[in-house]
Amino acid sequence: MLEQMRRTSQAVLIILYVLMTVKAFEMEIIPANRIVAQIGETLILTCNATGCASPSFSWRTQMDNPLGGTVNNHMTYSTLTMNPVSIVNSHDYLCTVFCGDKGKKEKSIKVELYSFPSDPIIEISPSLVAGEPVTVTCKIPDVYPSHRLEVLLKKEEHVLHEKEFYEDDSTNTETKTVTYSFNPTAEDIGKDITCVAKLPIPTMDFEPKERVTSQKLNANFGPQNTIISASPGNLAMEGDPLKLTCVTESNPAPQIFWRKHLADESNRHLIENNVLSIPHARFTDSGLYICEVINPVTNITEEATVDIVIQGAPNIAKISVKPSTTVQEGENVSIQCSAESNPPPKIILRRKSDNADMGPYSEGRILLPSVTFLNGGDYECVAENKFGKSKSEITLNVKYGPKNTTISVIPATAVKEGETVMMKCTSSGNPAPVISWKKKKATGESEKISEGATLTIQKIKSQDLELYECEAYNQFGKEEKSVKLLVQVPPQNITVLIYPSENVKEGENVTITCSTYSNPPSQMVLKKAHQEKEIILPSVNGTFILYNVTKNDTGRYLLDVFNEVGNNIKVIEIAVVGRLEKPDQMIPVIIAFSCVTAIAVPVVAILIYVFRKAKINGSYSLVKALRLKV
Repeated sequence: MLEQMRRTSQAVLIILYVLMTVKAFEMEIIPANRIVAQIGETLILTCNATGCASPSFSWRTQMDNPLGGTVNNHMTYSTLTMNPVSIVNSHDYLCTVFCGDKGKKEKSIKVELYSFPSDPIIEISPSLVAGEPVTVTCKIPDVYPSHRLEVLLKKEEHVLHEKEFYEDDSTNTETKTVTYSFNPTAEDIGKDITCVAKLPIPTMDFEPKERVTSQKLNANFGPQNTIISASPGNLAMEGDPLKLTCVTESNPAPQIFWRKHLADESNRHLIENNVLSIPHARFTDSGLYICEVINPVTNITEEATVDIVIQGAPNIAKISVKPSTTVQEGENVSIQCSAESNPPPKIILRRKSDNADMGPYSEGRILLPSVTFLNGGDYECVAENKFGKSKSEITLNVKYGPKNTTISVIPATAVKEGETVMMKCTSSGNPAPVISWKKKKATGESEKISEGATLTIQKIKSQDLELYECEAYNQFGKEEKSVKLLVQVPPQNITVLIYPSENVKEGENVTITCSTYSNPPSQMVLKKAHQEKEIILPSVNGTFILYNVTKNDTGRYLLDVFNEVGNNIKVIEIAVVGRLEKPDQMIPVIIAFSCVTAIAVPVVAILIYVFRKAKINGSYSLVKALRLKV
């Protein structure tokens, strides 16, 4: 029995547990009762059932209009999705849930719609021009319900126009427009035009209910009051940066063109910008600059000008030689130098090697008609003004044939046999002349013997005594010079003949004849050795004659043969035999001599005097005759 009671109590507990866990059949719609949705957005309605294991759902409008959405059923809930929400969705929606023997349940939800998606759009037409009428249009896109729309136009805080659309009966979204016309003034430029759109629906909870758009009044005008500013100024130094800025008043921003007025009255287009920058100003940048300003809306054009002057030290623009820097002697040559600077430079063009300036030349020009080799060299152009000076050089190369050819001989043209002779030939010419040496033969023909400026003859001999010719030549001509060498030879190969012999009788005449080879010709003197007073007798034609010799004439005689380069002495022994009739007298001697070289007049006079005296006396002494000379 106890066991039966235990089992009964367990069954009761189970029944009670089941009864406690089973819920009642219920339903709900989310969101509940009423929802406000904006047209164009997405709206999802959810119908949820509880207390029913397998419910079924049904959606409809109270007026049986199309749902305007998509239904999706799940286990215990169903959704109605409207994407996007449109005006056809403005209904009361009814959701019905069926749960078998538990019956059905229904609930409804009201969908209220509005559209206020974006801020107003302001349009101003035509483009604002100060003083001309303009229309401001404010557009409010896709408004619903439009009969609740209120629009306000303001200029800053001043209300220009307001409008309400209470009488509008539109059943769909519409773009509403409000327009207002007025004449803007210059003072209106920069002020705000504001369009305020309101959609005040107290029974509908949505945001925003007011949208505002502002736009600044931007009246088109100008260009006007256009000026050009130059930095650092209208007067700029050459090489410095220069910036020209064109400033104007214009709306909208104008197009700006820079032009430069040229000498031929034309204009050269530079850039399209309000700033013209020249990083390194040059003298050629001087001139009249024009800034042209064009407003693309008003089609008004205005110009401003500025005169720019670039100053600085001169720059040598060009130094030239015409027809060429290399010319042939006789051509006409023009040397020209030009420089640019401000103020204009003083130009001096000269040859650097000249002592004094060859200018200044007003045009920096030198004319050289029929140029000569003397005009060749480096020419210098100097341009100078108060800011400084600059220089430039150019070389004039004059081609010409050999000139001023000379021969120098070391040690001299007259040399001793056996010495070394060096002959050097120099000549000017362009290109440098080629030097060669020729030797003129006895036949009159010339034989080429050497190339080069220097001719050296080692250990010169008498047979080298010839005429030597130096020839200097280049492609423009030739020139010749000659020199004759004199080989000096001391007396040699001396031969002495005594007639009748070295042993003679008293009263006879003795003839001494001497021959030799030398260059220049030798002179000869005869003197008696070991005599208290030395008496020197010159020869005549290499011959000495002792007339009517006596024993006193016996002795040793020295025959000295000499020239400029040397001498040779021969010893002669003469013996006189026989009686001396007049011991107190010396036998007069008349010496007749001859020589290759000219004899001085005093010597001739002495000989003539001695000869005449001897004839008067009938005999003469050699000693006395010689004393007369002394």
